[in-house]
Amino acid sequence: MKISRIRHWPVDFGFYNAIYVEIETADGAVGQAEVAMRRRTRSVSALIEEMSENLIGADATRIEQIQERLYRDAFLGGTLLTIAISAIDQALWDLNARALGVPVHRLLGGAFRDEVLLYTHAAASGSPEGLAEQVRQRVASGFQGVKTTLPAFYEKVTSVRHDRAPTVAVHQTETEILSPRIFSYIAEYFAAAREAAGDDVHLMLDCHGRLNVANAIRLVDALAPYNLTFIEEPVPYERPDWLKAVSSRSSTPIAAGERWGNHFGSAPFLESHSVAVAQPDVGICGGLTAARRIANMAEAHAISIAFHNPFGPLQSAATWQLALTLPNFMISESMVTPEQRPYWSRYVTDAPVVTDGVWRPTGAPGLGPRLDVDELERSEPRFVLDLGGTR
Repeated sequence: MKISRIRHWPVDFGFYNAIYVEIETADGAVGQAEVAMRRRTRSVSALIEEMSENLIGADATRIEQIQERLYRDAFLGGTLLTIAISAIDQALWDLNARALGVPVHRLLGGAFRDEVLLYTHAAASGSPEGLAEQVRQRVASGFQGVKTTLPAFYEKVTSVRHDRAPTVAVHQTETEILSPRIFSYIAEYFAAAREAAGDDVHLMLDCHGRLNVANAIRLVDALAPYNLTFIEEPVPYERPDWLKAVSSRSSTPIAAGERWGNHFGSAPFLESHSVAVAQPDVGICGGLTAARRIANMAEAHAISIAFHNPFGPLQSAATWQLALTLPNFMISESMVTPEQRPYWSRYVTDAPVVTDGVWRPTGAPGLGPRLDVDELERSEPRFVLDLGGTR
């Protein structure tokens, strides 16, 4: 199956831009995929365009070979490169599985489980009571896991601005002084959230790397009574030794990995046990091929996988097809929130269905969903969303 055409469409997806990709072969096979890079849509789009030109005529069945060629031939790495590779890789898995008439998970080794456990999001909402109410709503809708961002650091946030000023300045560095009360203040949110959720619901916190090691240790000590499932990126993600310093002092599992660029980027973190929970993103690390490598490495170190995936229907389908196959899978992120649901049906047909906080495979070939190309052609990205401003 020789690749004859690759198309891609950057489109508006609410609070970020998504990029959809379609690969066709000369004999009529088609594969589709989705990625997103908040704040760098045009950069990733240009990389996909360049890669596409070099892949015309390539054998679409040689996924591993194409993965290696795209990464090695670029010479320089980085996550902008691996996001573009992710788009090509996911589309190739979809293409090959559809050509064979089977779901992608069949090609990845088959199902290890019957369903994939998901968590959703709740905003910090400006007060402990506000967070508690959002947690109640998410649990009432069937989710068994809820994650929020760091209270006081994030209030009402869009991709490019805070609609309400946070207690801690947006661009404050990890080493600047914090209020003496900050950690007890954050703890009040999780006391309220735990009371609202009950003892059986998974609560998680994403810090976006906003603290240094000393303050991260103070945070994990303050939150220990609330039995969080994990605390994500309490310190900047680049340093495994910093994460390990926090992990070694924390009774709560520490998680990271959404910004890893392929299995080479993950290796120092996994080999040093800097994290208890690894969070690769199939749309960032290099696709299903790279994410599976990371998951296998993590399993060898008794580290669980909790996929990063705050994106749309086609990337979610890819993530959950892989999750279905992994012995060390724990839970996956999902962005099935009231605000995002309209976009799930806008660009694809047969979007993944989430029921009671889990996804169950349908047996549909490939990744499952199919792109509505006419709607993609009508939509345009909003490049204002790439300006940044909330770390």
